[in-house]
Amino acid sequence: MADELTSSLVSGSIRFTGLGSGTDFDSMISKLVEVEQIRTKRLQIWRSSWEAKSEAFDTLTASMLSLKGTLDTMNTTDEFLVKNSISSNPTALTSKAGSSAEESTHKVDVLALATNDMHMGAVIFSSQDDVISGGTAGTFAFSIGERQVSVSVTSTTTLSQFASLINSDADNRNYVRASVVNDGSGYRLQIRGMDLGAGNDFIVDDSATSANLLPNFGKAQFIETQNAGNAQLRVDGFPLDPPVATENILKATISGKTITDTVSTVDGTFKFAYDGSLYSVAIAPTDTWEDLAGKINALGVITASAAEVSGNMELTLTGGTGSHKQISVIHSPGTTVTALQPGRFTQLQGATDGYFERKTNSISDIIPGVTMNLASIGSTTITTSLDPQAVTDKVQTFVDAVNSVLQEIKNQTQVTTVGSSVSGSLLTGNYGLQMIQQKLKNILASKGVGFDYDLDPIVSLGSVGITTDSSQGSPTFGLLVFDKRAFSAALNTDPDAVARLFSADYFPSTKEIVDGVAVESSNFKFDSAIKGITGSGEYAVKYTVGAGGNITSASINGYPASIDGTKIIATGDGNPARGLALEVINFTEGTYTGAAQIKAGKTEELIQELTILTARQTGTLEILKDNYQDIMDSIDDKIAYEKRRLELLERNLRLRFANLEAVLGTYDNIANQLSSQIQSLSGSSK
Repeated sequence: MADELTSSLVSGSIRFTGLGSGTDFDSMISKLVEVEQIRTKRLQIWRSSWEAKSEAFDTLTASMLSLKGTLDTMNTTDEFLVKNSISSNPTALTSKAGSSAEESTHKVDVLALATNDMHMGAVIFSSQDDVISGGTAGTFAFSIGERQVSVSVTSTTTLSQFASLINSDADNRNYVRASVVNDGSGYRLQIRGMDLGAGNDFIVDDSATSANLLPNFGKAQFIETQNAGNAQLRVDGFPLDPPVATENILKATISGKTITDTVSTVDGTFKFAYDGSLYSVAIAPTDTWEDLAGKINALGVITASAAEVSGNMELTLTGGTGSHKQISVIHSPGTTVTALQPGRFTQLQGATDGYFERKTNSISDIIPGVTMNLASIGSTTITTSLDPQAVTDKVQTFVDAVNSVLQEIKNQTQVTTVGSSVSGSLLTGNYGLQMIQQKLKNILASKGVGFDYDLDPIVSLGSVGITTDSSQGSPTFGLLVFDKRAFSAALNTDPDAVARLFSADYFPSTKEIVDGVAVESSNFKFDSAIKGITGSGEYAVKYTVGAGGNITSASINGYPASIDGTKIIATGDGNPARGLALEVINFTEGTYTGAAQIKAGKTEELIQELTILTARQTGTLEILKDNYQDIMDSIDDKIAYEKRRLELLERNLRLRFANLEAVLGTYDNIANQLSSQIQSLSGSSK
């Protein structure tokens, strides 16, 4: 009976403690448990402090990633060194200047725009659903530039289906686009070449097109509405009038062959397009290279010559003068001989009308550093100049973005003194933040990686007016301050040097000491580097030339370098210079030393450091957060233990007080019985 009562008193949400005795045991138990919860509350407060620190790291990480994003917009010279390029006639062309553009003016005459080839079918169909093949399957063959395309049609192919078949053909791959056009009189097939420039001609191959398709789609059944042509310009008065047209010259070099060697061991074909027509030359197994040249010449359209040069056979093709006299060798299956595929030919001279000519309307290789976007025929003057305000704004953005991170660290670590009271911030004294702060300060205060005090006119941010405020009590103490006057003076003196300091983008240089003076090396020069593999920095270079004029040994950054003809290439696992290639200039017998520098620029230095610091698994902040999470997990375990302890304590207390309640109830019953008996005895005595 007592056990059942005890169980009922300590189970469920309804408690009967004190019901019999009149004592509020439930309140007593709650107060006793509450006293025991002090340790849990301390643990929860302790955990909250670590959680706040972890969240502070998240805030700092976000600030650092924001800085990295800002720096990514200015870590190349073209992004940093803003230059203006203004066209006096933007209807003819617009222009954009890169960092290498010089301050100058250029007179440009746009004489022609680059165009694509466009053809309209001469045959009119009453409906786009008309069957186009005369009820018989067939093949429609054409060339576009150097490509040959063959499209198969069925006996029921309609005009609209035909256009779709051309567009979706695997060999076409959007080199031409076909569409059905209603000109009011009916439906025509329109063909548009997608590539601009002379030589990108659409030509129907009548010899390879089925006879049943020729009446509607033979070469003669297309009207050329626009010819593929080059953009033509006169720049700064060149060429003079009258211009001198040039001819297209192609050359294929066949190693180890003579003009009397045979071209192929089996029957073959050499196919080329020229001046809007296709030409095929049949090659027999007995034909020599000299025979092939004779067969090409017999066509009477271009000239060919076969000659032996330095133990090799050279086949040279020459067209007529003028930009539309482009020779386009057609690849397989047009040309079947491997040695005559388009990739085997090198263009020695392009066909032009004598002007500056390009196959595009966006031209960036005529005026150094300037991209011209042609819009229409006309004349204009392009003026290029530095935009000092835009560059200054870039630097101000750089300073503000860096300061946002430095300020965040300052807020989280600063110590406040009020009278005799000294208080710290959330992360005051945190070794991780101290390390991050020091790494950033080292980059901001030090010489740029790969820069040289002897050869680079500007090597540090202090040289361009960016310094750290060291005045205690100043609101900007520990932050960057920007002296715009000093920066303006440096920018006006040497804008390229300023740009390299911020955004060198792996700008290379070399160095050697001559009579105690540092100069650019005359013994070797930079050839190439592998971005992402070759690191920025200064690397010692040493090489030895033997009596025969060959490089016998070389090292870069103390690691043995590989030797490839006139080049030495940095190798070695762990070598930050790995992938750096240098071209040797001096081959006089002897040993030569010097240095090669790869400059990154301050933006790239910061980007690399921020990438390391904020890496998701290995970054400094992530490691600190993981450590803090381990601490919080340990506290969570302690809190969970305390919860179990308190639950057990409460259960035991309720069990004890339930037993006490039962005992008190028993004694209360006894007392009541005794009282009743006493009263009964008193009554009977009367």
